[in-house]
Amino acid sequence: MAEENVSDTQSIEDLIGSEDEPDTPDTDTDTGDEDDPEGADQLGDAGKKALDAMKAKLKAERQRRIAAEAALADNDTDDDDDKARRQAESDALAKANTRIVKAEVRAAAAGKLADPADALNFIDLAEFEVGEDGDVDQDEIAEAIDDLLRRKPYLAAQGGTKGPKPDRSQGAKGRGPGTAAQQFAAAIDNLL
Repeated sequence: MAEENVSDTQSIEDLIGSEDEPDTPDTDTDTGDEDDPEGADQLGDAGKKALDAMKAKLKAERQRRIAAEAALADNDTDDDDDKARRQAESDALAKANTRIVKAEVRAAAAGKLADPADALNFIDLAEFEVGEDGDVDQDEIAEAIDDLLRRKPYLAAQGGTKGPKPDRSQGAKGRGPGTAAQQFAAAIDNLL
């Protein structure tokens, strides 16, 4: 450290040495610094004051730099933790938003497409933004589905029921047995 002070003060002395000061011995001002460079006695009162001021300024700057480096090292650790936490939050939010958009697109496509999952394959989900309240613009989704149906009409839901058609060849033939009174009347007609 003393070597740094000597080198710093030598460079300061080089700067100050260009001043033309009268060479008067100084007996009044003793700075108490043992690491004054050679020839510091020749500077005079103004030169010594300037040298002391420069030394104090350099020492203060060095202390501020060391303190700033220490604070930066502490902040780097905190920043890494904060960055990791913010990254994890961002990833979780993006994943949740993707789920919300997928659910909304499937729900909007339910009545319009034969298979609502086709909407996820043919529509770019990145074009939809989830608001801070978790809502997605339903009009944008409806427009995207309508556009998909214009481009690929074969994906549209077909009208009618999807259940099996009844087979008339199975079950009871003709009219059923009827009520008890009708059965009695039919039996009497057969006997007569």
